[in-house]
Amino acid sequence: MGSPSAHVVFCVEDTVGLKDDRYMVGVVDRSFGDVDSHSPRPQRDYGEDIDRHAGVSRDDFQKFMRTGIPPRGTVLVSWQTNIKTELIPEGQLRLLDRALYVGDVVKRNSKDPMSGTVIGTKAHCTLFPATLFNSGQLTAVMTEDLSIRNVPAEEVINVHEYVEGALVVYDDWLGRIEDVFDEVAIKLSNNSVVIVEDPDDLENDDAMMDRLSVGDTVKTKKGNLRRGRWRYGAFDPNVRPEGMVVETRPLYLDVRWLGRRIGAGAAGQNDEPPSRLFQDEMDSEHFHVYDASRSAAVTLPLSADGARRSYHVAEITVGDHVRFKDITGAAVKYDGSKMLPNGYPQGKLTRIPRTETLGYDLNVFLVMQTHTRVTVQWQDLTITEDPSPCLIPDPNVEDEDEVWPGEIVCTKEPREATVKDMAVWTFKPAKVGIVQAVKPRDRIATVRWFEDPSVQFLDEDIIPPCETGKLGDTTEDVSLYDIRSTPSLNRRRGDFVLVYPDTIDSKELPPGMKGPSWFGEIIDLGLDGEVTVRLGAAKPVVDVRVPIEKVTLAYSSDMDDQFLSAGDGDSEDEEDDGEDHSDFDSTSFNEMWIEYEGMDGQEPPTAGNEEDWSTEDEDEDSDGDVSMPDLLPVEGVATSNTTPEIPSDVERKSPLPNNANDASHSPKETNPGAPTNAPSSFLILDFTPPDDHHFATQTAASSSTFMRRISKEHKILRTSLPPGIFVRTWESRLDLIRVLMIGPSDTPYEYAPFIIDFHLGSSYPQQPPSAFFHSWTYGNGPVNPNLYEDGKICLSLLGTWHADERNESWSPAKSTLLQVLVSLMGLVLVKEPYYNEAGYDVHRATPETKLSSALYTERSYFRSRAFIAHALTNGVVPFADELMALYRHRADGAPNLLDKAILAAREILARSSDDADDCERDGLRKISLGAVVILKREVEKLERIRSAA
Repeated sequence: MGSPSAHVVFCVEDTVGLKDDRYMVGVVDRSFGDVDSHSPRPQRDYGEDIDRHAGVSRDDFQKFMRTGIPPRGTVLVSWQTNIKTELIPEGQLRLLDRALYVGDVVKRNSKDPMSGTVIGTKAHCTLFPATLFNSGQLTAVMTEDLSIRNVPAEEVINVHEYVEGALVVYDDWLGRIEDVFDEVAIKLSNNSVVIVEDPDDLENDDAMMDRLSVGDTVKTKKGNLRRGRWRYGAFDPNVRPEGMVVETRPLYLDVRWLGRRIGAGAAGQNDEPPSRLFQDEMDSEHFHVYDASRSAAVTLPLSADGARRSYHVAEITVGDHVRFKDITGAAVKYDGSKMLPNGYPQGKLTRIPRTETLGYDLNVFLVMQTHTRVTVQWQDLTITEDPSPCLIPDPNVEDEDEVWPGEIVCTKEPREATVKDMAVWTFKPAKVGIVQAVKPRDRIATVRWFEDPSVQFLDEDIIPPCETGKLGDTTEDVSLYDIRSTPSLNRRRGDFVLVYPDTIDSKELPPGMKGPSWFGEIIDLGLDGEVTVRLGAAKPVVDVRVPIEKVTLAYSSDMDDQFLSAGDGDSEDEEDDGEDHSDFDSTSFNEMWIEYEGMDGQEPPTAGNEEDWSTEDEDEDSDGDVSMPDLLPVEGVATSNTTPEIPSDVERKSPLPNNANDASHSPKETNPGAPTNAPSSFLILDFTPPDDHHFATQTAASSSTFMRRISKEHKILRTSLPPGIFVRTWESRLDLIRVLMIGPSDTPYEYAPFIIDFHLGSSYPQQPPSAFFHSWTYGNGPVNPNLYEDGKICLSLLGTWHADERNESWSPAKSTLLQVLVSLMGLVLVKEPYYNEAGYDVHRATPETKLSSALYTERSYFRSRAFIAHALTNGVVPFADELMALYRHRADGAPNLLDKAILAAREILARSSDDADDCERDGLRKISLGAVVILKREVEKLERIRSAA
């Protein structure tokens, strides 16, 4: 019934029980480990006040009510048997069941690199008579155990014929039920029955319940009864307007149409059906519901490995109202005479005769618990069956470099382009293949390649026609970082798909089959490039195998958020929570400041008084102007482990473009505190900005107020830049800035160059500067969660991410470009970038995230090595001389940054190839074998560059 809490990881949607009360059953709504459940101010999601368990301190509870993040060791539970929501310590709970479905990716524990995919589920339920549970008699019957245990899920069915979220087919259209509108009949205390005028006016004890079911107790206004339709009896004003629901019947459905059958009719024909369907449409032979509860009567042919497998059955969850499919047989089977292995009685089903209920069927049961066993196919192709609580959802399921058996993958290396076979704006991979197995610890996949595939991409989208062709006989072990799996080409178990015309031979389908054969659900991925599709809206249900490129995605559970958010109004996150989110101040700046070295001992200037930026006319002579001391950095705390080692004795040269060799192209300012032979940290150049500056086409601002602000920004940058940051602007375009930033030591970014363009718009400083990051990863994935491949920089100080903590937002009066640069160096280019992902910071240093962090770090490391090769091979205007000084020259003959980068990478390769090395694989000191393959390649490039110098 559950393991000791010290060894249990609780996840959202887990079914839990109280250790000291076997009747208390609930569902976890929020947990410390599930970042997606951490939206702030959780009380907004509940009608009743959230309760605090006595084991949770008041301070922790108040923090949770503000941030939405349960303290570590606690979860938020919605109790089903005692309608309330409570923040409670995990030690008070038993884990009863875990909601896992076909297609979910799981692990045995967070430290295990092996992942698996759920390919089948088998659930048993504990049921309780809904009429007793909802009628207030639960307390009275506690002494009499009326539960029916160990009921297979396939024996029951939801009381509602149509449920929200179900997929339906009408004519040639596929849709998703968004809402169901029922007429509701209730029985009053005098045995009269009325179909109420307005079901929305019925109140249930459970405010969180979205839909009424048979057995629910409700109350309403008398007028709602008086104007209703009376089945038995008549309106009596002396009878209390409350009773039990005895029947619900769907009147109409609201449907969101997802798409039309491929090749169905010409344009203008077969228009989209109405969004609201009534009983006539629902009873039509053209209307079909995808029934996930039915197994396939026919499988054509066997699975790729020659085995028939049992795939998932009905998805029954805690809180559902269900009926037995065969109530007569169930009454015989559950006669109260059997005991279960755990010592509990299986229970007795006491059937309620219709003669006692005015002809209504009240044999409805509430699902109190579920116990699920899942069949899992692991990455090494082994298959196991496990109780679902023994597995956890894989936190790396969104990892772009993760693959599983049966997936189609492409090399990141393109096939040589020719005018005939490939347009310049498309990508044609060199190889396309099927993953046969994965060695997750080594980050190595065994792939079987297609012989002559015809596959092209436009960005991430597949370009039809697409043919994978014949599958070769041999396999090859490749690094996961050399291949990619694209959603446009791949499908997952549990995806609903449209099948291309003429893909399924009608002769292979059962005679007399009715319903759509062009729509189904992916239930298995073959190792031969074919998928098994369950035609679940057809009768009988049929499983067919088709080539993966012959289906297209129609709907997946990942799309649910799109439907839920559609039509929402203003974002709740924009609400004011009443807290003080004051602007940046000198104290917080002191905490993030990176003390710099190698500047002849010169300290950064200290702050004076707390005056803001002035917009009044001031003395034109800006020398010695300290009228805005809030913008000046204060002396910081040394964090030398994050400061890059920059050569300090290299002869300084003017950073001129390749075609600017005359004396007129000279820098206007230098850093007076820098050694005479080091690259200047700040310069104003008098030639034209390069065309590849991202904001070169933006209009330049030129007001006197703007120019004064720029002048004072320059003053700070000229004297206060930390080592490793080089800033360039242009006399003709002072609103444009380009920054070269050298990655800090002891991070995956060490020795690597980062180029960032800034634009100070006409609204500056009222608005933060615009920024663009030059990513050189060529679509292979980001180098940092805050630095997007499309150039976006995610930073609250730049206004590109919400400021949810003090002192993170832009202040027109106090924030500076220097503050932005220091934040990028000290808060973005960090040792463990994985935790920069939104919401992940709370998991820093937790054991369950170490593996995820290490994998992100090793990717960041070898991708940033490629940045070095790119910059030295292609050059970056106007940093040609700076790159030469930093990476190729040392006046005293000491190692330059290129030498150091090669040496550091070689040391990592040596440690990672030595199995006897006890160094923990952290992604920086020691990396996986798959990452070794890529890093070796990058080191060889750097060595060739060094030899060619």
